[in-house]
Amino acid sequence: MQANPLWPVEKRFPSLQSDIRKDVLVVGGGMAGISSALRLKMAGFDVALIERDEVGGPATGASSGVLYYGSGTNLVPACGLFGEEKANKLWKETAGVIDEIVKTARDEAIDCGIRSCGSIMVGKNDGEVTEIEAEYGALKKLGLPGRLLSSSDVKDYFPLMGFRGGLAYDAVGQVHPARFASGVARIEGLEIYEQTPLIEWKDENGGVQVKTPGGLVRASDLVLATNAEPCFGMENHFELESSVILASEPTRRVRDVFPEEKIFWTMEEKYDLFYPRGDRLILELYALGEEENKLAYYFPGVEFKTEQQWGEAWSKPPDWIPIVGKVSEHVTSAIGMGDQGIIMSWLSGSKIPMIINGGSDWFTEMASPSRFARFDQGAGQIS
Repeated sequence: MQANPLWPVEKRFPSLQSDIRKDVLVVGGGMAGISSALRLKMAGFDVALIERDEVGGPATGASSGVLYYGSGTNLVPACGLFGEEKANKLWKETAGVIDEIVKTARDEAIDCGIRSCGSIMVGKNDGEVTEIEAEYGALKKLGLPGRLLSSSDVKDYFPLMGFRGGLAYDAVGQVHPARFASGVARIEGLEIYEQTPLIEWKDENGGVQVKTPGGLVRASDLVLATNAEPCFGMENHFELESSVILASEPTRRVRDVFPEEKIFWTMEEKYDLFYPRGDRLILELYALGEEENKLAYYFPGVEFKTEQQWGEAWSKPPDWIPIVGKVSEHVTSAIGMGDQGIIMSWLSGSKIPMIINGGSDWFTEMASPSRFARFDQGAGQIS
């Protein structure tokens, strides 16, 4: 079943039908799994990937694919959450991830709807405008582009409502993540088996043995790039998050609502996104059950006839950071959690060869599963 009915993936991969032996087996065909398999292959590992359903399914495919800095918060609260030094590093490194995804999609001509349309964060009241101004100052200090917008400036981009102000991010883009993941897998010749769920694994002779319905996989290392599998006692640190995306029928009103292609989002923790996509209007919500009220709120006077609706649920740690690192001698986690999951997943997967080879950096130290153990021991916070 396609996670996104508007932009289905056409390239499909076979299921595993025999026993195989590999240096590394990756479990999970989302952005984290594809990124992990790609970087492992580039590093010289003999790697295969198995996916329970289809490449780019569940959370990856249902994502709106917005490409933005960080792990889901704004920069100012991220400085309070991670410390200014780590937050600044995260923003700069994820800026590089955005550039890499856009460049890869364009250089390889991947049919994944890549666009660098820019976005506008909008403030509904004076307090939110003050927060926007602080965010602009933090971004400017870091050397990342942004433009403050007055109420009338915002109305030029979205004439239906009178927001109090905004912040424009020209670097922000969007991609159909399932098509991007599938396209990368095809172009790079990754060995992938769909409809091949992991049944169980066990340590065996200095490696792992993985059982699937179609055969056994023996590998020196196992990479779990999915939050659907056991998480080694860390589950009590996750909270459930869900989204719903509404896509209108094709309409001639798109340019009346959005004179330019821009992605808009609000400032609440469970923020809303609304934007044009071709000849459709799109509304994405993280607070479920408010679909009708939000449609009337953001699109007053516009007949928004919903043609497609989809969404997904996923787990998220309270510190908004993925889980990337060794969980046992031969098992590594690459769980790309965070509200900015597409970016976080691609970044997480890029670190896997280094981790398997015994290395680390500032990001893997921050994202290590060991941070939960420190929390359990009474440290008071996940650090």
